[in-house]
Amino acid sequence: MRKIIKIILAQAVISLFVFSLASIVLAVDSGIQISPLTFNFDITPGESKEGKINIHNYNKETINYTTEVELFAAVSEEGAPSFKQADKEEAVTTLSDWIAITANKEGTIEPNKSIEIPFKINIPLGAEPGGHYAAIFVKQIIKNAEGKTQLGIASRIGALVLVSVPGATEKSARIAEFSPPKIVWRGPIDLTLKVENTGTVHYDSPASIKIKPLWGPEITLDMGTHTLIPKSPRLYKESWSNKYPFGYYKLTAKALDGNGGDVTSEAVLWAIPLIIVLPILVAIIIIILIIIYLKRHVRFVR
Repeated sequence: MRKIIKIILAQAVISLFVFSLASIVLAVDSGIQISPLTFNFDITPGESKEGKINIHNYNKETINYTTEVELFAAVSEEGAPSFKQADKEEAVTTLSDWIAITANKEGTIEPNKSIEIPFKINIPLGAEPGGHYAAIFVKQIIKNAEGKTQLGIASRIGALVLVSVPGATEKSARIAEFSPPKIVWRGPIDLTLKVENTGTVHYDSPASIKIKPLWGPEITLDMGTHTLIPKSPRLYKESWSNKYPFGYYKLTAKALDGNGGDVTSEAVLWAIPLIIVLPILVAIIIIILIIIYLKRHVRFVR
């Protein structure tokens, strides 16, 4: 009987694993994928550069698509671009005008097939120095049985295009926010900082936090690297994995501006791990109670 139960349980576990695996496969075996996700160009006025976007159709049916270019002027703290703030001035051309889709601007993609969408960026003479930002979107269009586009039913994915036009540009930065907790009772400790690009062109900025105890070796926590868009603070976050920090720590956050210079901010953290402090407090209280008891009930004579 036990052997039969074991066989039934084993079959149930195997069935559950196969079902879970099938669910995972189905989850990734749909939709469309775009690559690369970001293009970064340095282009002098009067010159041009080319790029290619690869689109793969993971759906089981052919899809219809079209392309469109949109400006963006800011990103969220997590790096998601905002397309609401990129207003165009009248009679002034922008990156969305300088990007031309040279082939496959619209069409169809068969199931499990890929296509390339080439584009060219032409920077006009007199273009404003600094950073210019846009996204090339591939929009999937849903059509009905009669071949007509269904209004409001469409999805799109995009690749970001970051263009730096040389000239009188500024690559400055500041740490906009660094406020670790003043007191912690246990680890790990989540640390964050925000770095703002105060210049006129984008650049990559690595950040770190130096953790210096009152005694013992320093620790440097790598916070990663983000691309900073002007006037858009980016959030860096990482966890200090020390489970039982103890005592006084001086924290120094550091990031790099576009010229390789340091921008820093300092803070102080006190770590009082309860797992260490509580037993010590209990031991002290017990010792005090013992002393009081001995003084009241025990008399020492020579």
